[in-house]
Amino acid sequence: MSRSIVKYPTGIMSMDTIIKGGLPAGSFTLLLGEVGAGSQEFAYTSMLMLSQMKKERIALETDGKSNGVNLPDKICYISFTRTRDNILLDISALKVASVTDVESNLIFIDLSGEYFSRTQVPMSWTRDEMATLTDLKTANTNRTVFKAVIDTLEKYAPNNLVIIDSLTDLLRSAGSENLTWSDLVSLLKGIQRMSKQWNSVIYALLTADIFDASKEEEVSDCVDGVMVFKWDITGINQLQRTMYIKKFRGLMPYLEEDNVVRFETKVSASRAFEISNIREIIGR
Repeated sequence: MSRSIVKYPTGIMSMDTIIKGGLPAGSFTLLLGEVGAGSQEFAYTSMLMLSQMKKERIALETDGKSNGVNLPDKICYISFTRTRDNILLDISALKVASVTDVESNLIFIDLSGEYFSRTQVPMSWTRDEMATLTDLKTANTNRTVFKAVIDTLEKYAPNNLVIIDSLTDLLRSAGSENLTWSDLVSLLKGIQRMSKQWNSVIYALLTADIFDASKEEEVSDCVDGVMVFKWDITGINQLQRTMYIKKFRGLMPYLEEDNVVRFETKVSASRAFEISNIREIIGR
């Protein structure tokens, strides 16, 4: 008996066309990227375009129509070091859609209090200027980063797009919380398992080459999909952003059927993140 896969679009049209409509709902996806190679912009563009699509769908439904596209209810953005304003400022540099629409869909979770609580960084640096003394005293200094992530996912992951910014920060925090690598792997496998019940798409950003190759591979083994964002040298003093899908549950058969696995990408203010060319064709 065949079962249809429910998909959520990434919102990036040039990507969704290739992957036949989007990513399977219930996917835990690693965005593994070299610095500046486009993984962050992929997430930002997805936030912008999905928010615009949500706005358009509401307008259609108001007129008694439907385009039949499944969309996540909200966008939950989990940050360990950056503020909501910082993220929105970065997103606003991409003019492909309105950042106001993103704000209306955004659930921003700031876990900087938990992240920095076991470091030498003053607590006052992790709270905004409006935080009161009572806020500072009652901050979640006893809750570990890992417990905070679990609490956040259980509350906000169901039916939503979740962006974990970043898995690099989360894995780094393990040392200060006396967790072993096995504990980290177990957490990631747990998230991968629960993403099916949550019916969510979860992006986890991981900077390439921070951890050794064997650990990157072990993290890759814990997720449903791995998108790799790289810089390729194309000539003297010339670099080109590229992306390839290393693995993806439910998608690879389509991609290999079409003999497509690797893409050139671009990032610009006017078009945000986009696939500009299919660079490598396997089997032809």
